[in-house]
Amino acid sequence: MTRPEDLLDRMLETGLLVFEPTYVRRLYRDGGRLGLSDRPGGTYLPRSGLWRPERWIASTVAATNPFPRPDEGHSRLAISTPRSGRRALRGMTFRRALELRGTQILGPAYAGTYGADFPVLVKILDPGEAIVFHVHARDADVLRHAHRFPGQRWGKDEAYYFLPAPPGAVPYTHAGLYPGVTPRMLSEAIRRGTALDLSPVFHQRSGEGFHVPAGIPHRPGTALTLEIQQPSDVYTLLERRWGDRPLTSAQMHPGFPGLDDALALLDYDAATDPNLLERHRLLPEPIAETRSRGGEEAWIFPPRLRRFSGKRLVVRRRYESLESGPYVLFVWHGRGRLLGRHLRPGLEALVTAAAATRPHLYEADGEPLEAFKLFPPATPEGR
Repeated sequence: MTRPEDLLDRMLETGLLVFEPTYVRRLYRDGGRLGLSDRPGGTYLPRSGLWRPERWIASTVAATNPFPRPDEGHSRLAISTPRSGRRALRGMTFRRALELRGTQILGPAYAGTYGADFPVLVKILDPGEAIVFHVHARDADVLRHAHRFPGQRWGKDEAYYFLPAPPGAVPYTHAGLYPGVTPRMLSEAIRRGTALDLSPVFHQRSGEGFHVPAGIPHRPGTALTLEIQQPSDVYTLLERRWGDRPLTSAQMHPGFPGLDDALALLDYDAATDPNLLERHRLLPEPIAETRSRGGEEAWIFPPRLRRFSGKRLVVRRRYESLESGPYVLFVWHGRGRLLGRHLRPGLEALVTAAAATRPHLYEADGEPLEAFKLFPPATPEGR
């Protein structure tokens, strides 16, 4: 019988690891734009009281949810080998593949630093309602309070790119706090149910984005969103109700005994910066030299964000790509080929270190091919 390791090696020979779609349950309603239902809220699961509004891409992160499921959130390999191979490799997670062949997949620097933790997580968010006001812990918080964040290794910086799709009913995001807001003022407002009155907003414009460092409270709106973040699932909610649904203390601030303890996670200096909205706004930054290789690339998550980066790629016919390390690929529009694999909308994959650091050719079939290339930190960062 063929060993799973042998089948994985065959996949690695192509330079492309392709994943099955991974959909994750959450407390908020879906917007019906992920292809799982033909109507908003159609993914509701009565037994858990959750929806499936998120697609996680190239994930080694386990989702933190009520009624947990084993390995929920973990990406799994999509197998295109003979039937016996499918049986042998069915269910292999990306994490398991990294345990077996991390150096071949990511290269020695990343594999030596991160092990089986892929150092970035990509998502498609499909909110049918605004996501409740919340804040993410910083790296230092997770280290300092490891017992409050079981199974987590990092905090959660994140950034958004708003996709061209119907924006939903609430196409704006609260981010940060108005200058002068104090911890006491925020605590009292949360108890009164008026915390959003203390937070400014920006509009979710298609083709633009926003960076949310850990420690800054925010409430994302309903635009279909490509999100890139650190590989963790940590959160503290800053509202007592989610729409018409009351939230328990365990749902609001898991791991913390009380609200005021959890509010220590906020970075008040950064959150009350009067220039926060403009400082963290992201506009595409065209990369002029890529046009000479037959395509058009633009930074949508620029390298200055440090913990991750990402590009939008448009290929009209043929484009020769060359990167400094492995990257996640997500095809948004059009069809084509890469490394002997047919590309189609919705395909997600990882281009391995060996393939990414050599010239590799994208080819579009007919209409332009549009895809996103998402990168872990440029230089592996140890702890």
